[in-house]
Amino acid sequence: MASERPTFTREQLAKYIGLIYNCPAGQELTKLLELEEIIQQDPLGALTAIQQRQLSAIPFSNVGVHYSQHHTISLDPDQVFHKLVERKLGGYCMEATNLLAIAIRSLGYQVYTTGGRVSNSFSGPNPTRDFGGWAHMLLLVTIEGKKFMLDVGFGPNGPTRPVPLEDDKPTTSIAPAQMRLTNDNISPNIDRSQRLWIFQTRPNSQSEWQDVYCFYEIEFLPPDYEIMNFATSQRRTSMFTNKLVCARYLLNEAEDDIMGMLSLIGADLKRNINGNIEKFATLKSEAERISALEKWFNIHLHQMEVRGIRGTAVEIRESVT
Repeated sequence: MASERPTFTREQLAKYIGLIYNCPAGQELTKLLELEEIIQQDPLGALTAIQQRQLSAIPFSNVGVHYSQHHTISLDPDQVFHKLVERKLGGYCMEATNLLAIAIRSLGYQVYTTGGRVSNSFSGPNPTRDFGGWAHMLLLVTIEGKKFMLDVGFGPNGPTRPVPLEDDKPTTSIAPAQMRLTNDNISPNIDRSQRLWIFQTRPNSQSEWQDVYCFYEIEFLPPDYEIMNFATSQRRTSMFTNKLVCARYLLNEAEDDIMGMLSLIGADLKRNINGNIEKFATLKSEAERISALEKWFNIHLHQMEVRGIRGTAVEIRESVT
C-alpha cells in the first residue's frame, strides 16, 4: 500500500484557491468548482495557471526566519497553510512548494517531491560548475504519461511554468529570459556515467546559459526535508540566515502570464518588467522595510514579530549623523 501524503480539507482548498485567484469573499468555492472543471478539460493549462497565480499571490520569503521570536521554520502542513494562506507571510521553498504540492494533490494531480542541489554560482564565480548539498524542494508532476518539473520556491530565478523533463528544450521564462532542462553529469560526480536534470536560465536568447539547480527523479520523503530545512534555516553560512529575501512575481492579467517580479533583498527594492531591472528604493530603517513589506508584498507583521529582528545582523540600523 502506497504511503499517504497530506491533503487539504475542502474548506482549506477553497481558501487557497480564493487567495491565489483573489476571489471576492464568499466566491472561493465557486472558483474551486470552476477550476476543477477546467482541470478535467486541460490539466496542464490549469496547472500552469495555478503555479503562476501562486507565484504572484504568495511571496517567496524568509521573513519568518528574521521577523519572529523563534527564528525557526515549521514544515507542519497546517502551520504552512496558516502562515502562507491565512497570515499571508510568504515562505521559502520547503514551505511554498510544499503548499503547492498539497494543493494540487488535493485537486487530483499525480505529484511527488524531490530535492535539488543549488548551483554555487549564486554565491560567486563558479567556473567548475559546482553545486551545493541538498537544499531545495521541487515537484515532479505526471500528466497523461508525461513528467513535468514544477517549482514556486526559488524566487527570481525559478521556473514560471511547468517544465517538461526533456533535454535542451528552451522556453520563455519572463520574456525575454529563457529556461531549459539539460540531462547531463555534474563536475563533482566521480561516476561520470550518472545523469541528472540541470535547470538553467539565461536573460535572453543571445546570452550564455547559467546553472540554477540540479535534481534526480528520486522521490524525497518528509524526514529528508526536516534535515534540509534545519540546515537552510539555522546554519550560519546559509543565505537565508544572513539576509532578508522577499520576491513576488507580477501577473499580466490581460495575457494571463508572468511579466515580471518585485524583489526585496536586504534593503534594496527592485522591479523587473520583461527584463528591464530597476532598483527603485534603498530602505534606510526597519520602519521603512516593514512599510515596504506591507505595500509591495501584502505582508503584515505583528509587533512581537517585528521586535524579533532587533539586535540581529540582518536588522537595518539607522545611521547616526
